[in-house]
Amino acid sequence: MTNNDSSSQQQPEAGDQQAWAARLRELIRTRTLKKDRLDEPEIRIAIEGLAATVENGAAPDLRLEAAAVLGKAAEVSVPIRAVVQPLLEHSLRQGLPPVHAWGNAEDRFYLSKALSASPAAWVRDYAAAELARADVDEKLSRQMWAELAISRADSLSIALEKVARSLSDHLGSTPSAGDTANRKLIRIAEALTQTLLTADVPTGSGFGRALSMLMLQGGGSKGAEALRVREDAAIACLELLVQIVRLRFEALLDSDVYRAAGTIRGWWRPGRPPDAVERKADRLLNLGVDGLLVLCRQGIMDKDLRQAMVSAFGADRVNSAGSQKASSDPALNADCSHWLATGSNRSAARSNEVVREMGDHALHELIGQLLIVSDSHDGGPQTLRGIADSLEVFEPSQASTLRSAADRSALINQWVAALAAKRRISLSGRKGEVVSYDPLLHECSEVVQRSANVRMVVPAVMLSLEGRSPEVVIKAIVEKA
Repeated sequence: MTNNDSSSQQQPEAGDQQAWAARLRELIRTRTLKKDRLDEPEIRIAIEGLAATVENGAAPDLRLEAAAVLGKAAEVSVPIRAVVQPLLEHSLRQGLPPVHAWGNAEDRFYLSKALSASPAAWVRDYAAAELARADVDEKLSRQMWAELAISRADSLSIALEKVARSLSDHLGSTPSAGDTANRKLIRIAEALTQTLLTADVPTGSGFGRALSMLMLQGGGSKGAEALRVREDAAIACLELLVQIVRLRFEALLDSDVYRAAGTIRGWWRPGRPPDAVERKADRLLNLGVDGLLVLCRQGIMDKDLRQAMVSAFGADRVNSAGSQKASSDPALNADCSHWLATGSNRSAARSNEVVREMGDHALHELIGQLLIVSDSHDGGPQTLRGIADSLEVFEPSQASTLRSAADRSALINQWVAALAAKRRISLSGRKGEVVSYDPLLHECSEVVQRSANVRMVVPAVMLSLEGRSPEVVIKAIVEKA
């Protein structure tokens, strides 16, 4: 049987499509869809008609059903697959509509099997979106969506970012219970954990940031059941991180991977995560400290990596784990051993001038951060006064409290401005301003060519001392324009 382009270009009638689907389903159910059936004109017409429906069916659900039926038929036997797979590959050159509420778990699984026959680029994005949307009873299709999203991607970081964005879009557009995000995170993490064991895809840059994007979708919800689901989600996500750093050395040394773990632990802030979550977090921490030890043996003290662990797990836990690793390796350089256990360099003679300059620089950074916060209009005095005015009629006492807070906020802003002026520290640039990218002045999470146009997200902080060139205290954060 060969693919008939003319038949695929003609839109099948809905009644014909339903009859074709019903006929093939019956043959599959009774296990009578065998090789000799391919010689029957009725079966040939049904298979080719369904392939045409996949490409240009009259309704979205009909296209999805046609693909699922052919996907199921392809699993019957090798001869049937040899006929159906080329037809699917041809018919799936263009994207399918989203699944939404169509079909049951079995239908969606065979739809995913059908899409695996297509090498089209759209399949990986479609799979990422469906992985984010999949319901609890779709375990088999979730695994297929995960495999397609990962195996077809240029890198793991790109695949995870697409899954994270799809989950965010889905949660934002679908009214659901408060713990829905955590339940979906559990299912996504479990599917990804299985897929990553055998995935032959490069990790890619920004992998830890993509993980953080995914973890940001989970978190707080109230009620006993919701707390249990949150705990299960945290354990599943931390297990995913553990598997990743065990399998990929570059992920082991990615600071953002540990920041993602900090995001998970932050779901309980200002409280403390349950013991089961902390045990899983300790496992990840120990793996991370093993990575620090590997670097220390080469004379490398990766301060950013260790600081990311401190931010995620706390200094005491990192120091304790580092001390254990350092004491277990007597051949380790004394400076590296001390740093691994404490996070600080061994004391050395320093001139008063050097110490003073270091203290000044730290102070300038703090003042710069205060300036940035003061410059932000979110939650500033004007905003608080506006909220107070809105509450005046209903909650006069609360409105009065907000006005007092607004006055204090304005006073603090004045103090910060005076302190910055005294130290000759100022902001450079405005949020939203388009400037030419300069790596000496700007930081961007994406790869940007020098002098390319970028949009300022957070202004830079500059120190302008008399008789000196302006010094960058804090680089501006920018994004591609």
